[in-house]
Amino acid sequence: MALIITPENRSFLSNNKFEFVLRRIPNFTYLVQSVNLPTLTLGSSSVNTPFVALSIPGTQLSFGTLSLTFMVDEDMQSWYELYDWMWQLGNPESYDKRGRLSDEDDLINSVTSDASLFVKTNSNNPNIKVVFKDVYPVELGELPFNSTSSQEFLTSSVTFAYTYYKIEI
Repeated sequence: MALIITPENRSFLSNNKFEFVLRRIPNFTYLVQSVNLPTLTLGSSSVNTPFVALSIPGTQLSFGTLSLTFMVDEDMQSWYELYDWMWQLGNPESYDKRGRLSDEDDLINSVTSDASLFVKTNSNNPNIKVVFKDVYPVELGELPFNSTSSQEFLTSSVTFAYTYYKIEI
């Protein structure tokens, strides 16, 4: 006897139905072109027996980096806000590595920020929320200016580190 299982929802997930909100830089939301949901890894351990090495699940999760591509506005505000945040964290001109940044939740002057990825249905309704805790930028991509190519709007990339992410359905 065959077991017949039919999924309740037969609609497929679309790759362009999302919204990314970075609490510290709210206007950034409208410029995000792509975002990758990071990898999630659960470590494992090996227990040797006389016959075979058994793999058992570990107890610690590892989260991959959060990478985004975004459009750069004419005033470069989207790029500069990330640049300034990174500059404050790693100030190369002073021993004051955090400048005006603090661990308090003061948004603009904070060290980290929370972020959310809203995955939407095909009807463009929010369906799943992925919350990233304590996000901060670790790599800001280049801006390739080129006077010999046809006019293109510039995009850049940013990579964030964070404490963890959780999914809310």
